[in-house]
Amino acid sequence: MINLVKQSRALSVLLVVTVLIGSTGCIGTLAQLLYVVKGHKSPAVFDGMEGKRVAVVVVSDASAYGPDTLTYSVSKIVSMDLQNNVKDIAVVSPAEIEEWMDTKDWDQTNFTDLGRGVGADLVLAVEVGSYTIHEGTTLYKGQSELSVSVHEMETGNILFSQGPDAYVFPTNGRPAIQTTPRQFEQMYLSKLTTKVSRLFYPHDRLDSVAEDASMPF
Repeated sequence: MINLVKQSRALSVLLVVTVLIGSTGCIGTLAQLLYVVKGHKSPAVFDGMEGKRVAVVVVSDASAYGPDTLTYSVSKIVSMDLQNNVKDIAVVSPAEIEEWMDTKDWDQTNFTDLGRGVGADLVLAVEVGSYTIHEGTTLYKGQSELSVSVHEMETGNILFSQGPDAYVFPTNGRPAIQTTPRQFEQMYLSKLTTKVSRLFYPHDRLDSVAEDASMPF
């Protein structure tokens, strides 16, 4: 579906370009439209995951949300996104990581032990603090303190670190009568996981604008 949308957008722009060439010969407008077709690429903030075996680990201090509804969901989505967009990456399955945690009684702090335990080269650690999807009783607003770091198993060094930063979406919230808690949480976690995974591969900045404009509520 995503590919069809992109192809449709490209064909529509190409049609406009053809009309402009035939009728106006406007070189400036043509250049701008070609730039839209090509896209506005943002490079990866950290590009050291190519060819690596990576374990994605998500921890949270939100006691009201168990691993099946927050940490496991986020790790699964980020893992899939990295697998689909980072060249030659091998992502450790979230199920394998959960099994290791359960058998080793992991304390949620030593990412190097976990990474070595599942045979990873790198651990992508995502820490989600102060997580909530509510603001008062009548408004949904996703809010969390987000920290992201990449740990190397061979040396034990932290290769990349960002945060903690507040991640709020949408800025003005959404009235509770317009959606359900499940629908809103799915939307917020989708935005949060995209923000995390796009740190590690090039992406089109216009995609973010399109996603925000296409919000279902």
